Amino acid sequence: MIIWDDDFSQLTEFLRNQPEIPFLICDENTYLACGKNIEERLSNSKIKYDIIIYPGNTHADEKSICQLLIKTRENSLFVSIGSGSITDLTRFVAYKQKLRFISVPTAPSMDGYASPVAPLTIDGLKLTLTAKPPENIFINMNVIKNSPEILTLAGFGDLMGKYTGLLDWQLAHIITDEKIDFNIVKEVREICDSTLNSIEKEDFLKKLLYGLIRSGELMTIWGNSRPASGAEHHVAHYLEYKGYKLYHGICVGISTIYVLDLYEKFLNFLSENTQDLINYELDIEKWENHIKNIFPNTYKRIFEEYKELLRDINNKEKRALIINKLEENKDYISKIIKETLNHREKIIEGYKKINFSTNALDWGITTEDMKEALKNGCFIRNRFTILSFLWYLGVLERFV
Repeated sequence: MIIWDDDFSQLTEFLRNQPEIPFLICDENTYLACGKNIEERLSNSKIKYDIIIYPGNTHADEKSICQLLIKTRENSLFVSIGSGSITDLTRFVAYKQKLRFISVPTAPSMDGYASPVAPLTIDGLKLTLTAKPPENIFINMNVIKNSPEILTLAGFGDLMGKYTGLLDWQLAHIITDEKIDFNIVKEVREICDSTLNSIEKEDFLKKLLYGLIRSGELMTIWGNSRPASGAEHHVAHYLEYKGYKLYHGICVGISTIYVLDLYEKFLNFLSENTQDLINYELDIEKWENHIKNIFPNTYKRIFEEYKELLRDINNKEKRALIINKLEENKDYISKIIKETLNHREKIIEGYKKINFSTNALDWGITTEDMKEALKNGCFIRNRFTILSFLWYLGVLERFV
């Protein structure tokens, strides 16, 4: 539930009436943004509370999770004050400890405020784990408007990633019969369109933040991150794994444009005869050695996730079923891809209006690393996307 609270009076009153002890969770930056204000309000109101202030560069990893666990009471009520990492580690620990939590966003930077999952860095690799959404989200637009511009760019990039994520979901439904909710698809698309149309208008930040929060709520309704995440997120996670110190939404925003380009190539590819792909055979031993080399610390988990797919990938009967589905649905697949590609120029224009470069080089990402991310991002998580499908077909290298 979103509560618009431009002086935190409603937040203070809410916490006063709860039986648990508020536990303020912030970092050095978000403490200055509004955490200090909230702390002073609680202190002046004689409300007992705990607080943890992480360093400004904190990530949602094993270390930060343990630090929070150690300081948590049995009757803590988590108050997440921040955006990405702070919210993610809070929601995960709240889920594990079966505690209540509320969120106080400090920037329109990501879609995770209302999400039921948390992207965490475990053993150096981004994993998306089950977590819990907040009961309430208290938004002070004065805080949001004063957040650094780079965080607005990150949020915009995260939201624009929904365009390709929705394409992936629809393609998965067609090819693998994955369940889908077309009402959710429609709503997420409308949220993205509405935000694009509000750029340079008074309500842009409010619409952007609402869109990010609502897409998180739709993930909760659906039960996983499918309505908001696809190949663009996997590419982004790979770039983060490679050590690029960019905000997640920046990586997603960049990756979205590259994935749109892949979809255009795939659209042209659909005019070809794909029946020959039934005879493609993956050299599994070569692939396993490649994965060991790329993911030396986590290759065993990847092998386990891909075990079932690897068992069937060279089975010609099963490949024929998949490729026949592709053949039978080429017209419909082309139609849904064109619907998004027809919107691409407007999407790119939106990036330009907010000074978000879509060129990876401008963000310090090398051409080689971008290609590597497109080739290997699908192994971050075993979820059907345009990348994993092209890999399955045996044509991913050709497209990248």
